[in-house]
Amino acid sequence: MKNIRNIIMFCLLAFFFAWYGFSWVYETLYREPRQRLGNEIDKLKKEIEYGKKNTELMSQAVGQNQIYYFRSLPRIPNEAVPRYSLWLLELLKYCAVEQGEVNNNNPTRTMFGLNYRFTIRGVCSFDQLSRFLFEFYYAPFLHRITAISIVPVEGNEERITCSLTVDVLALRPPNPQAIYPSKDQLPTGYIPRLKSNDLTIYQVIANRNLLQAAKGGVDRADYTYLTAINSIDEQPEIWLTVRTEDSIIKAKQGDMIRIGSFRAEVVEIFEQDVVFESEGMRWLVALGDCLNQAFSLPPEVFWNVK
Repeated sequence: MKNIRNIIMFCLLAFFFAWYGFSWVYETLYREPRQRLGNEIDKLKKEIEYGKKNTELMSQAVGQNQIYYFRSLPRIPNEAVPRYSLWLLELLKYCAVEQGEVNNNNPTRTMFGLNYRFTIRGVCSFDQLSRFLFEFYYAPFLHRITAISIVPVEGNEERITCSLTVDVLALRPPNPQAIYPSKDQLPTGYIPRLKSNDLTIYQVIANRNLLQAAKGGVDRADYTYLTAINSIDEQPEIWLTVRTEDSIIKAKQGDMIRIGSFRAEVVEIFEQDVVFESEGMRWLVALGDCLNQAFSLPPEVFWNVK
């Protein structure tokens, strides 16, 4: 009986160790590795799905923003810099800017591509600067003016030395097979970005003497008087005497007067008075008065004058 008991105990111990060993082998060598593998597979599936969604979103973004690739500078720097520099120089010439020059720095890399920086310098009037800015923001390029410096030309209140810093972008192609951005050609056409496409709307900038406050000193308009209203070839003509210079400025109806801070068009000439128009308002100057003594006419008055 004792031997039988020992055999039974041995069998039970053997079964216990066998069951424990089998459980350890099953957990360690089969179930846990299989579970880890399943987790890795699920993780990879989620990453693949996330990648697919990102790819779809990027494809949609590229399609929706295709216009920006058309507007990009050429992707080759040796083509982008000279071609855009030449365009800037031609624009300066078109706007009659004197002593125009264009310089560039090495491009910097951004998350979108290459950013080029150009500096522009020239001597011009506010009228020419207004035209330059209008044409600049009418062009198709992905460019912007990041800084502007204006210095009055000594001895000439109508001229300024202007320096501008321009940043312009060359985008990376959306894929290796993309034909845009071009390798060696500038974008063409026009993309208006201003509120109005009429240049005359912005001429009000040129009609203001923006340098007067900065320069200080004497305002010529304070010493310019309406001294005569004559009839020349049966057409009325006004004479304005600038007392600081002992000079006379002659003008007829429709002429633009620019003297010191005074910027206005001659719209009506009477026997003893002259009506000027500036920024949509009309101003009356009596014979013998200074230009800066002009007083505003309410609309109902000058409608009756007409």
